[in-house]
Amino acid sequence: MKLLIQADDYGITRAVSRGIIFGIHHGLIRNTGIFTNMEWTEECLDMIKPYLDQIDLGIDLNISTGKPISPANKIPTLVDQQGFFLTSWESRKRDEACEKKNHTSMEEVYQEFEAQIERFIELVGKKPDYIHGHAYTTEEICKVQRLLSRKYGIPYTSDIWKKLFGFDVSGYRIPWYIKPATLDNQINSSLSQYLLSHKNELLKKDYCLVVGHMGYVDDELLKLSSYHLYRIKDLEGITNLEVIDWVKESNVSLIRYSEICNNEKGR
Repeated sequence: MKLLIQADDYGITRAVSRGIIFGIHHGLIRNTGIFTNMEWTEECLDMIKPYLDQIDLGIDLNISTGKPISPANKIPTLVDQQGFFLTSWESRKRDEACEKKNHTSMEEVYQEFEAQIERFIELVGKKPDYIHGHAYTTEEICKVQRLLSRKYGIPYTSDIWKKLFGFDVSGYRIPWYIKPATLDNQINSSLSQYLLSHKNELLKKDYCLVVGHMGYVDDELLKLSSYHLYRIKDLEGITNLEVIDWVKESNVSLIRYSEICNNEKGR
């Protein structure tokens, strides 16, 4: 069985980033996507550069956390009066009230996403290893992500998932999360328990996908995201010694998106 573990939201805060690095060094993370629009993006990139030969570093295209790279007055449908992105909750509420069920301008979405990709290339010196959409997405936003994937020649997670697993990003759910995201539900969610209790079932698959929100928690995260304790629990899941032993003893291959894409090209 080939196991693809993806840690979302690298760079959302410094603490989350440090937790993901711990999960690379001491655990099973082989893919993570970075936010390039945060004020500490360059600092977080410096932290992960020693590990770039061990992982695929993608980009999490983000229009719901922090400030945009584009001038706020150029993307008015994406930001609030202070120039910050509307939260995913705020955007969904606006969609519900909108006759078209999509309040955002796709031209503005394209502009901001492309700016984030260009900043990645500027800072890292190469294209992202994959493109992934963060939090707030719609069918139209996914179309924009796919257009940019094709323009830049960067694999798009939704397309890979559909080919391997039969679903796209809109159909993906994290089965070990207990919802809603109350503190009690978050602390009682367990990736390690999920993996160990389903290990026989998972080993029958050719590919298994684990997309989590690994990381530590800091004050900035409490301000930016309702996913706090999930991150600590997900980090425990991929650094859990029993899980790591199961992976080794079962000859599970930890894979990257680039390996999947290279295998597809070779066929």
